[in-house]
Amino acid sequence: MSSQHEPVPARRSRDAEPEVGHHFGDVAHEEAPLLDTDLPSDSAPSKSFQHLVVSMCVLFLFIVEVSQFVMIAPLQQVLEDRICGDIYPDHELGVVANPDDRCKDKFVQKQLAMLRSWDVSAQMFVPLFVQIPFGIIADKYGRRPVLFLSLLGAGLQTAWVLLVLSLPGVFSAWSILYGNIAYLVGGGASMAAAMIWTLIADAIPVAKRTSIFYLLYAMILVLAVVVNPISALLLTINPWIALCSGFAILLVGIFASLLVPETLALRQKADSNRPRGADFDRAAALSAGPPNTWVEHAVFTVQNDMGHIWRFVFASKSVMVLTLAYALNYAIKLNAASNLLQYMAKRFDWTWSTATYVQTVDSVTALVALLVILPAGSWILVNKRGYGPLRRDLLLSRISVLFVIGGSLLTAFAPVPWLFVISLVITSLGVGFSTLCRALLNAIVEPHTVATLNTTVSMMEAVMGLVSSPVLGWLLSQGIELGGPWMGLPFIVCGGMALLSGILMAGFRLPDGVCTGRLDDRI
Repeated sequence: MSSQHEPVPARRSRDAEPEVGHHFGDVAHEEAPLLDTDLPSDSAPSKSFQHLVVSMCVLFLFIVEVSQFVMIAPLQQVLEDRICGDIYPDHELGVVANPDDRCKDKFVQKQLAMLRSWDVSAQMFVPLFVQIPFGIIADKYGRRPVLFLSLLGAGLQTAWVLLVLSLPGVFSAWSILYGNIAYLVGGGASMAAAMIWTLIADAIPVAKRTSIFYLLYAMILVLAVVVNPISALLLTINPWIALCSGFAILLVGIFASLLVPETLALRQKADSNRPRGADFDRAAALSAGPPNTWVEHAVFTVQNDMGHIWRFVFASKSVMVLTLAYALNYAIKLNAASNLLQYMAKRFDWTWSTATYVQTVDSVTALVALLVILPAGSWILVNKRGYGPLRRDLLLSRISVLFVIGGSLLTAFAPVPWLFVISLVITSLGVGFSTLCRALLNAIVEPHTVATLNTTVSMMEAVMGLVSSPVLGWLLSQGIELGGPWMGLPFIVCGGMALLSGILMAGFRLPDGVCTGRLDDRI
């Protein structure tokens, strides 16, 4: 690709520590700062601070993810119960021991699919109004306040959902949609994820980031393996035990976000010690002459930073290609998170607890892929084939998306449980794609745009979720109506999106200024 549309060419420093996370083997010959995205050697934080940032991010994610995993399946069961009661007035709510078979018929399942898809769509739509402003706040005033506010909004939304579901005589099940207004506080879960990525990118050298991202994602998968069976067990007793426990844990996570170290000053120091591109100098010149009032300042900030986003993100072909590929894969992950549990429960006539147990296969396989298969492949590419970190990540992402394509299509057409389980295994082998893609994104942009990039990616996730969630929910409801092999309609569409994502990655080329050669060519 032409370099005139890419970020300012990177400069390599030979003064940085030649070190990388152990999950990618011994790559002592790699030069860590491959791009200007990396921290200059005189501004890099100490190892103890890097460990502190990673440790606190792990603690925060541990608390929040446990709360979410505990609540996912119980929430779907309670929603199904409520909808079943609306359709069949003689249905007795809250009975776990002897479930009503009518709750699995197509009328209930179609409405459940649509309610959940519109809820996910609302979760994506509301934060669109505030994500850019909160991204600007993160770049100017700190990452930690935005992280706290995003979790506070999520806590308010969860509280509303539990209130609606606990008062069936007062609220309709569809009233849970109003709770998404709470995401105006902080920008929602995608904004929280963007801040975690930004904190890591601020403090961790680029050659270590992918391994750190793997570690965080692997930890989430370990939690899924451990917590999902617990959630399934609680479903057989009373789903409200799981819902209340998950909400209590989420409240702890909100306050745990205040323990995460602030990294904005670190990034600002690194930026001040590094030559900038011409575009950044022009942007800095525009900011001369402070506005007179706070209103003018706010308007000026939005205008200046929106131009900043355009210059350093949307004008880059490489960033756009990776962002689009990531967004397509995000829709696939969203479909799995939103529809897979209901799909398998309906298709194979399983209870919610059984479906939750089976879904653990997905998490176990993904964990093996992240902790064994991908690190082994990475070690071979780096130590035997001489690949640098970015070429390694690009090749692994291309291989990963192939598994997503095959697994999605097999999920759609698997007629028997054992073949369906195999489809889960195949899809999970591609689990590293989104992590690899996002690591590449963080590596090819200039450092002063990292938070803006991650905010832009979170906005892309929101737009993709806003569009794809109701469409995929409608496809699932139509598949339930048609029955037979057509029940997997949303997974057929996801297979097509994975194919398009694979085509984009196959055509992607690292921009000029990025070290793409073998290690011995760069020494």
